[in-house]
Amino acid sequence: MNKKNFRDIIENDSEEIFELQNRYITDFGNNIWKSDELKISVKNRVFEGNVFLTDNKIAGFCFFKEIDDYIEIYSIFVEPNFRKKGVAKRFIKHCIEFCKKRKLSKIILDVNEENFKAINFYKKNNFLFCGKRKNYYKYLEKFYDSLTMQLIL
Repeated sequence: MNKKNFRDIIENDSEEIFELQNRYITDFGNNIWKSDELKISVKNRVFEGNVFLTDNKIAGFCFFKEIDDYIEIYSIFVEPNFRKKGVAKRFIKHCIEFCKKRKLSKIILDVNEENFKAINFYKKNNFLFCGKRKNYYKYLEKFYDSLTMQLIL
């Protein structure tokens, strides 16, 4: 039976998330979170987040950090065969619920200017452009700008 569910991210997820990022390296470029870095961040509650599991294997994740009166999403990823099935939308919903519980005012994130699928996804979920960071992402010795987007709650 193919069981799918979501749960909060835990320290022990760090290695599996690291491996998932490496498996889909072209989606991440040089922006991979190291296993130890993730483990410490989750352990020390620097990050919050969720994982999407299918057959007890992580097939997607989202993690974010609370900063002042908002959260910043650091990464949302869903394996290609689970895209367009509501997984990323559920991650966004969880972020919104987290903000409402904490009385936070907005969600911000950065997305590679070349990642048109992600940009369109965020637009469909009511995120608006609010800035740009020059040369924020690097992949194969090429730099790309980041578009900063926000959702006001």
